[in-house]
Amino acid sequence: MTEEALIAAALRKELQLPPRIDLDALARDLRLRIFEVDSKSFDGALLRSSRKRAGKILLRRGFREDGRRRFTIAHEIGHYLLHADMQKPCSPLVIESWRDNQPRAELEADTFASELLLPTNDVVGCVAKRWPSLQVVSDIARTFGTSMMAAARKFCDVAPQACAVVWSTQRQIRWFHPSPTFTHFIRPGNEVGFDTQAFRAFQGNTLPDEMEEVPAEGWISSTWLRKEAVVSEQSQSVPFYEGCLSLVWVRRPIEDRPTEEDELLPELEPEGFTIWRSKWPR
Repeated sequence: MTEEALIAAALRKELQLPPRIDLDALARDLRLRIFEVDSKSFDGALLRSSRKRAGKILLRRGFREDGRRRFTIAHEIGHYLLHADMQKPCSPLVIESWRDNQPRAELEADTFASELLLPTNDVVGCVAKRWPSLQVVSDIARTFGTSMMAAARKFCDVAPQACAVVWSTQRQIRWFHPSPTFTHFIRPGNEVGFDTQAFRAFQGNTLPDEMEEVPAEGWISSTWLRKEAVVSEQSQSVPFYEGCLSLVWVRRPIEDRPTEEDELLPELEPEGFTIWRSKWPR
């Protein structure tokens, strides 16, 4: 775990918090008050007291998802505990964005919020021995009161299978988050493959409610993909954010990567093992 995730876990343990947190009660315990305000520029903001350890969390009024609202509160609590001098508004572009070019403090607050709302040990118990699917992700989101995006990322953190969650907008991959055993690369900036469920989602088509096999090249960037390699995919349109959430699962080997011995073969010459050899492998 990262340091910010460990702090979230320690907070849960110290206060003996249940799996699904009452965030209003937690805020009161931390001397924070939550207010909803009309705003078009930020989703959440932290205001600190100049005299004592206390403050206010301002929330944009009218969140479409309760899970998103809860994540925003947890994100601001993260700033409150992690970043002593920080008090500034957080726009929708930085909360639960997960892009690599995010400011470090925002990524740390997101990581804190993820562990606070989705405690790893409890999520492992929720996943149990179920196969990867958006149904499992939906169950996690409902149980812990989070967005599908946050639940999908946490699922991939604990899943034993080789899978990854992918977020796309305007038919373009924005980021992906792999499980520990997912060894392939999904390139941010690429367009989703036209044979994928995600492509159909952006076309406005109805999607199946289960995993289906699609060409691996629709997702995986690799020069070693096997001919006719496939991966399992399940996608869901997210119209609120004009995006698509996809779960990609590599059930069987899809690449033929060269071994160290294969990489040496091109360097061998007919006279490779004689005194006249002109070039030796490094």
